[in-house]
Amino acid sequence: MADTKISAMPNATTPLTGAELVPLVQSGVNVKSTISAYNDFVRDSYFNHGAFSSDADQTGSITAGTAMTFTSTDITGGVTLASSSRLTVPVTGDYNVQFSAQFENIENTQEIVTIWFRINGVDVPNSATNITIPSRKNAFINGYGVASWNIFLGMTAGQYVEIVWLPAVATVTLQHLPASVTPAYPAIPSVIATVNQIS
Repeated sequence: MADTKISAMPNATTPLTGAELVPLVQSGVNVKSTISAYNDFVRDSYFNHGAFSSDADQTGSITAGTAMTFTSTDITGGVTLASSSRLTVPVTGDYNVQFSAQFENIENTQEIVTIWFRINGVDVPNSATNITIPSRKNAFINGYGVASWNIFLGMTAGQYVEIVWLPAVATVTLQHLPASVTPAYPAIPSVIATVNQIS
């Protein structure tokens, strides 16, 4: 094919198939690649993600932070789960970490839970928040509260983030509830977390 100015080229037929060729310079050499391979590189380098949840009830310590744990990898796209609590990133970048956690309180009084984040076992400064879990309504209906927010974290390849919690009393727990048949609704995980690379 003779050299042609871009302005003189016809428009490509859309949608693209991924087999189209684009020119690149690799190690100082002019080369070609398919759009599909280019997209794979961009996706692997900049769009890593993962979603995780737990169907286990969890009890925390009242003297030191406990990492929330996960029993299921729901979606994986580069971000992986290690040692039940470590959400591990594959490449250096900025990540949006989001979570929701359901707490159960069996006490007759409101109780406080503190939640924060750790990277590779080190507490992230200014990342803690206190939440108040409602008291139980009666002997048959416990109090429930959901903590849910997100944080942007800069992480390097191979680092992991953990979500840490510290209840004021040991009887405040993270609770999973099974699906209901009548009326019908899905199971409620004790914890859900997603990690998305944003840059």
